Amino acid sequence: MYLSAFPANERFSMFSLLAMSLKANVKFHALYDQDVFCGIAYYVESSSTVYLTYLAVNQDLRGHGYGSKILTMLEEKYPDKQIVIDIEPVVPTAKNYKQRVSRLKFYERNGFHRTDQKLKDQDGEFEALTTAKKLDKSGFAKTLKDMSFGFYQFKIEK
Repeated sequence: MYLSAFPANERFSMFSLLAMSLKANVKFHALYDQDVFCGIAYYVESSSTVYLTYLAVNQDLRGHGYGSKILTMLEEKYPDKQIVIDIEPVVPTAKNYKQRVSRLKFYERNGFHRTDQKLKDQDGEFEALTTAKKLDKSGFAKTLKDMSFGFYQFKIEK
């Protein structure tokens, strides 16, 4: 339902998500509009950063403003922190190029902008976007380490 928003190689296992969500600074929310399941939001909060790991809206409800409402709620809840996401790089040779462009445009419409930084891990390279004027690289790195109990191997670089 909502997992189709992410390629299989980019999905954490449910066990990993639940284990990480035991930490007080990790938030895992099922989102509803009345009794209708809309999707999930999974994010990590640190002193300067909120890293939105997953935002997935039920595919039957996409295009109805739920994703934008969730992002607005996060920005209102954390007005003094950078909110960071990572997306697949927007490259014309990608098989899902149109989806990547659409995703980038969605986040740009919702106050995110591109940075010159890439998040590199065992699954590949991802472009970091943020709501801040400039990406606080050290704050982002700290958040990633906190989220994974220090086990996640990554690099943030140009």
